[in-house]
This record gives sequence, structure tokens and C-alpha cells, in this order.
Amino acid sequence: MSSKRVDPYELAVSIGDILRDFEDDVYEATEEGLTRAEKILIANLKADSPAGTTKQYRKAWKSKGKKYKMRRYVGNTKTVQGKSGEIPLSNILEYGSKSPHKGRIKKVYEESLNQMVDAVKKEIEEGV
Repeated sequence: MSSKRVDPYELAVSIGDILRDFEDDVYEATEEGLTRAEKILIANLKADSPAGTTKQYRKAWKSKGKKYKMRRYVGNTKTVQGKSGEIPLSNILEYGSKSPHKGRIKKVYEESLNQMVDAVKKEIEEGV
């Protein structure tokens, strides 16, 4: 039985090519997973928006887009008039010293983490 001698350099190049392809697949799947995770967070924030606020606040949870790689930002576009101009209502509700909803956005985010991680993980598993 004869065996072909493999050049170590060619083996290293071949393995490097395979790993780069795998890296690209994981990156693309992660990006898709982050988009799914973002949708989960938005849905949870909408569902948990205070009942006493306007419908515009509940509907104003939006993605900031895919401006940055491997990152997603979610915000609320509803503003109210303050002494020095327009103020995001989410800031007043989340950080206002007299707000009964103080810390609610952070709580929803923390409660959503497992769902979001599972969404990214599932997308990677399906995509690779």
C-alpha cells in the first residue's frame, strides 16, 4: 500500500481556507441571529410598555439598523416636550426619580437575554 506524502505547507493552507469559509458562515449566521434577537427584544419591550403611556410609545420601539457589524441597537422614538426641548419618553420612564417605571427597560432586556441568546445560537447552528 502506498501513501502520498502531504506537504505540510499545503496542508496548512488547506486548513486555513476551510477555517476562513467556516468563519464567514458563522459571521453571517451570527448577523442573522442578532437580527432575530433584536426583533425579540422589540416585541418584549412593546408588550411590557406601561399601559398608562400613549399607544405611540408602545409602537415607537425601533431598530437603529445594521449600522455596526455584530451589534444591534434598539430605541424608542417617542419624545415629549421638556423645559429644554424634546426629551425621549423612554428616558423619563426609565431614569426619572419619580417614575414608577424606573428600571423597567433594563428589566425587560435582562429577562429577554436567554431568548435572544437562543435565537443567535439557533441561527448559527442552522447556518453552519
